[in-house]
Amino acid sequence: MGTIVSFKRVSDAQLAKIIADPDNYWEVVDDPDSAETDGYLDKAWSDLSELLMSSGTQIDLGADGELIDGSEDLFSWSPALVQRTAEKLRDTPFATLAAHYENEPVDEDDLDYLHEYYEVLVKFFGSAAAAGTAAVMSMG
Repeated sequence: MGTIVSFKRVSDAQLAKIIADPDNYWEVVDDPDSAETDGYLDKAWSDLSELLMSSGTQIDLGADGELIDGSEDLFSWSPALVQRTAEKLRDTPFATLAAHYENEPVDEDDLDYLHEYYEVLVKFFGSAAAAGTAAVMSMG
C-alpha cells in the first residue's frame, strides 16, 4: 500500500500553530477560517516527483520543504518555496513530464491518472503562490 500526500495552504499564523504543536495539524487546517485550497495528490505524488526530477525541474516532492520538528509526516513549505515551485510548475507542461515516463508499454490510464494529479499540483501551487501563503505537506 502506497503513501498518500496532500498539500494544504496555510497562513503564517496557522503554520506557527502547526510548528508549535504538530499534533494539532488537522484541527488547524480543518478550521472554518482555513484556506479552502487543497492539493490532494493521492499516491501519484511519488511518480510525479520522479517525473519532475527527471525532466529537470528540480522539484522533489519527497525532499523539498522542511520536516516539522516533532512530526514524522508533516513538512512546511515557505512562501518563497511555494512561489518558486509554482513558477517551475507553470513553465512545465505535462507533456514534458510524460516524455520521461519509462513504463513499457506506455499505459495511457497511468498517464491520465498522473496528468489529473499534476493539474491538481499546478493549480494548488499557483493558488498558494498568488495568495503569498506557505503550505504544509502531509504524508500518510
